[in-house]
Amino acid sequence: SKEKSKTCSKYKFGNYDAPGIIYKHDKYWNARIAIPDQASVLLVSSKMDTQTPHKYAESFLKSLKGDNKNFPEIETCGVKLLASYVSSGGDLDSLDKSCLDEMPEFNLTLNDFHKIMLGGVDAYDGTFELSPGRY
Repeated sequence: SKEKSKTCSKYKFGNYDAPGIIYKHDKYWNARIAIPDQASVLLVSSKMDTQTPHKYAESFLKSLKGDNKNFPEIETCGVKLLASYVSSGGDLDSLDKSCLDEMPEFNLTLNDFHKIMLGGVDAYDGTFELSPGRY
């Protein structure tokens, strides 16, 4: 964007020959998102995610206007929470959070549930293989 602020200038990202890519601010820029009355929000984030720190999810949740939102503190069972949310039609009161009280033993092999959901046999060997019966 060829940003000229003091913060951005020290990185020299805007020093290139091409024209800057600058978007005009519209009514959605820097505005809070309102949750529609007929909708709900299930925000899923893990404190184990090193790419997207948990604090950003917390900040995003606070920015949402409306009360029909849920942000369970999860460590390991995000896929189960998502499945419960979808199967309950987005009804946050029916969300099955029982997996939050479980702490599985440390194991790098995928259980059957995750093999089905992720479509893989081993998520940690660096090679993607489809589970038997998957196409």
